[in-house]
Amino acid sequence: MTILQLLTDATLQQEIARQLNGSQFFTQLFSGVSPLFSRMHRSHSQERSREKLDRVPLLLAPFERKDIVGLDLESRTNKKKCMGRMIKHLGDLSLQAGVPHEALQHYISALDTLRSVNDWLWLGGAAEGLCSASVIVLYPGRWRTFPIQRNASLPPSPGKRRPGLIGPSSLPLGSLTPVPIVEDAPKALSPEGILRRYQEAIQNYAKYQSAGMIETEACFKAAQIAIQQGCPLQAASFLKNVVLINLTLTEQEKIQRFLSLSELYTQMGFHRKASLCRRLAATRHVSDQNRQPDWTQCYNLMLQALDGHRLSLDPTERATGGIAEGWPALQIHLLQQLVVAARRMGHSALATRHMTFLLQTMWHHLNPKEQRELTKQLQKLASECEGAPVPLVLDSRAVIPPANLTNIPLAKNFRLQDLPLHLRPQKIQKLKEDMGPFLYTPISFGSLDRKSTKSLSRMDYVWVEGDMCEVLLDLYNPLPFELKVSNMRLLASEVVFESIPSSIVLPPDSGPNTVVLAGVPKEVGELEIQGYSTHTLGVKSNCQLRHMRHMPQPSFTVEVVPALPHMEMSTNDQKNNNLQLPPVDASVSITTISKSLYAGESTECQVTILNSGSQPIELLEISAQCVLDPSQLKQVLQWSADNIQAQLPLHPGASASFTLYLHGHAEYIAPPRSDVNDGGSQPSSLLSGPSSLPSRLSSLASTPQPSRHAHHNELSSGSFRSQISSRSGSSIGSSRLNPKIYDPSAPKVIDCQLKLRYSGGPGLEAGYCRVKSISLSLEILPSILITSWDVLPAETSSQFYLVLDVTNKTLGELELFYADGKVMLLEGNEECRIAVPVERCPLSKLSKLYQNIELTDVEKAELDSVCSDHVASLVDLKWVLPVSNRSGKASLRGLPLTSDMLDIVRMSPLQWEVLLNKEIAKPLSELTCVAGQCLQLGVTVQNYLDWPLHNVALSLKFFQEYQSGIRNYRLDSQLAVAGAPNVLITQLDDQSSVYHECNVVFFMPGLYKIDIQCSSVGNCSGAHPPGDATESTPAHTWKLIPPIELTVTDP
Repeated sequence: MTILQLLTDATLQQEIARQLNGSQFFTQLFSGVSPLFSRMHRSHSQERSREKLDRVPLLLAPFERKDIVGLDLESRTNKKKCMGRMIKHLGDLSLQAGVPHEALQHYISALDTLRSVNDWLWLGGAAEGLCSASVIVLYPGRWRTFPIQRNASLPPSPGKRRPGLIGPSSLPLGSLTPVPIVEDAPKALSPEGILRRYQEAIQNYAKYQSAGMIETEACFKAAQIAIQQGCPLQAASFLKNVVLINLTLTEQEKIQRFLSLSELYTQMGFHRKASLCRRLAATRHVSDQNRQPDWTQCYNLMLQALDGHRLSLDPTERATGGIAEGWPALQIHLLQQLVVAARRMGHSALATRHMTFLLQTMWHHLNPKEQRELTKQLQKLASECEGAPVPLVLDSRAVIPPANLTNIPLAKNFRLQDLPLHLRPQKIQKLKEDMGPFLYTPISFGSLDRKSTKSLSRMDYVWVEGDMCEVLLDLYNPLPFELKVSNMRLLASEVVFESIPSSIVLPPDSGPNTVVLAGVPKEVGELEIQGYSTHTLGVKSNCQLRHMRHMPQPSFTVEVVPALPHMEMSTNDQKNNNLQLPPVDASVSITTISKSLYAGESTECQVTILNSGSQPIELLEISAQCVLDPSQLKQVLQWSADNIQAQLPLHPGASASFTLYLHGHAEYIAPPRSDVNDGGSQPSSLLSGPSSLPSRLSSLASTPQPSRHAHHNELSSGSFRSQISSRSGSSIGSSRLNPKIYDPSAPKVIDCQLKLRYSGGPGLEAGYCRVKSISLSLEILPSILITSWDVLPAETSSQFYLVLDVTNKTLGELELFYADGKVMLLEGNEECRIAVPVERCPLSKLSKLYQNIELTDVEKAELDSVCSDHVASLVDLKWVLPVSNRSGKASLRGLPLTSDMLDIVRMSPLQWEVLLNKEIAKPLSELTCVAGQCLQLGVTVQNYLDWPLHNVALSLKFFQEYQSGIRNYRLDSQLAVAGAPNVLITQLDDQSSVYHECNVVFFMPGLYKIDIQCSSVGNCSGAHPPGDATESTPAHTWKLIPPIELTVTDP
């Protein structure tokens, strides 16, 4: 190789520089050889210049040799042509020798000479040389830098443009800035003139068909200069001319031409045209004319063409808007070519990856037919090599990102589910410590508190370590055939999470189809649900929510709390016909117990709890929620808390039990009528009593109740019958049933919920528990109903009779037990009257009643309640249904008692002693006297209280009682009384007595009765003066029971 070739061969220069690895050898060699080359150039130029015009040879291009035959070489035109070509040749030598200023003069002279003889080919060469010399002069020092070669083994960054080579052949667009033209080179072309001269040269070359290669090279050079001058449109026109040049090239030369075009288009910023050239070069590698097709090179060039079509093999960039849409038709075609190239390479996994990417990113740009066909192709490709969501590393070290199918099937409404109600953790409420009266509360303005903004991706509930958690997802099948989706799992991070696979078969063109994705967190912390994985069409996909357009949140975060125990419940069937228990299912949050009881009936229900989890149950508390107040609920439902605590802790697999005591609590007393006042009369239904009542109890008559003034007249006149009748009628009449208020035949349903709060293990230490519920529905059917009631004096002063009208509200026979073994058989809806002897309420329970104090309304109500409770505790009403062998007990608690009734129910604080003719007369004893004889009647009243009584009125009334039960108090014609029958005792001291005496003469024989009673007039505490006693109403009445019976005989 000659020195000239060594200095002018750029390829050899680059090879030497690469082998010497940047050493200074070539620089030193060039510095030494350059002076020698300059001297040789001057010598050669002088020799050429000394040649005579006749001796200048005709320089010819290779393809011109065949055209020289027959030409007149001695003509003047031919001699000018020889001279012009030689001057152009001298310009070439000057340019090679590094003296562009001389080259400019030679080229300008050659242009003038060759234009005169129309030598177009060499005229184009001279114009091209002039452009080259002008470029060197205008841009000095830009062409001696060695190109920095990029390491081809390093793949380009995904989604980023591959930078062009930096060097003389590829400088940045518009990087050339001309320097001021120096004085020794005034003939250099301007930047615009350079492009015009190139255009002229190309047009001259185009006149010769054999100069196609020269024209092509000129176009490339002109385009490169235009690019570096920042004139992309002019560069594009030059490159467009390259495509139109018809050359006979080999396949390798065609590939090289397309790659050169691609490189220049890339420098211009025409990326789509650059990609088109790369695709054309790729097709040349595998064309039919290529005897050695190279599918690997074809694939690599196709891969490089992606950027120009605005395609990135990372689907996430397209899903998040990192890359513009581009041209879908071109993109689909390019991706299909990639699939074919990868398959012909024998890389099935790569072909499957590209087909998956095509379906994922271009799904909405495909028509239904294309979707179906491409889906079938994916299935066929995946049958050869299954798709996996992992990056693929090629032999060229390029990395192909994973592609996931999120459109097949299409997912919507990704929603996390809270745990079932009975498994949801609840924070154990702790009692707040008393920190004193000082509180620290930072001022917070509601609308200005930005910290209260809640993240929609963070759940407001918690999951439990070791418990199965669920996520619901709606799937849509966009394909016209059945789609099988298998191995669906949740994708989670931050916390160890065990996903449970699930599968579903989606019908053609269907949706929404809800699928449940489940998993079990294995650690405590913040669990982040990022998406789900699928296996469909032979491709495994990791579907991240942040890359899916239909998902509003990129992820969901839920807190995982420590493990808690599991508890299952079951109830026993006590073989009671009225007990209906559904089967207990552990997945059901509430266990339901339905029971039907008659009023007064009691039963038991045993509840068994089983620790079915892996943590011990160390805390178990039971509470009840009901519409009833706690006192009423206690009468219906009870359990033993001590029994439950004694069985703790409950280890895994162990069981414990407790008993629920249920009682059919109901109201047995019918409410009083609201439209009946104290002036009402005794109903006729109470006039006839059963045979078990004493005969005198059936003799009560009904008379209207007098007013207060009339009562005062009776006190002074001695009439006594109306008072007794008035009291009985008012008390019984006021206790009648009002059908508008209460329907005794209607059953009552009580719904309450038992909550079992339990915890243990790490969950208890963290302050969490669970709540299991038992829903209790208790239907209470009516058994017996007391519609009317009254109290009557008994034969002894220590007792009284409680008269009840009892109705059987059941549909069958009922046996009623009362009063020490007495039984009454009642048919359905039958009513009967019973008299129950009851001990009177002792004075020890009524300590405040007769004290010398003013009682409040609340205290008075408490005293009345004491008497009512006393009656309820002593009256034992039991019933039995013989057919069903069911029994119960009725309670009279809350029985309303009027003031007259209370005087009979309470034990009298006074003790009586009656003397007839100085002899003691005992009740129920036979006493006789003779008509016309004066009978001395003395009464001693003793106060057994520890405090005095004031304004006590003592009255003696004589009456006759007929067999019809009517009492006759008008006996003025049958007897005469000497002395006062009524006397007012202003004060009866404590533990003291008073004596009153009068005489009576009977005119006619017969059976007479003496009613002796004391009444506290007005306020018994003595607040009113004695003078106002006549204007006061009796507050209490105490009678001698039974009345004295006296038989008067004829003399």
